[in-house]
Amino acid sequence: MNNNFGKLYYELLKDDLSKSAVILFTLLLSNSMQKGFAYGTNKYYADMLNCTTRTISKLIKELVDKNYLSIRNPKSFRRKIYIRSEFLSK
Repeated sequence: MNNNFGKLYYELLKDDLSKSAVILFTLLLSNSMQKGFAYGTNKYYADMLNCTTRTISKLIKELVDKNYLSIRNPKSFRRKIYIRSEFLSK
């Protein structure tokens, strides 16, 4: 999770997502570049975005509900967060 860049997809801004969800998506996308999935904890992302873990949970749910993310083992500390494939190849 050492990437220092993120790619902002303007189409996310048009899809009635909160700005915080767009920022989290950009962070998750950047973190998924190395292994093909993001694996940070909600605490890690909360620290990065200066918010609570509850906020991160809500934002992840927002992104899952809009079909931007899927999560394998969502209740496990070994969860894997996958980005919708069309965003990985752009």
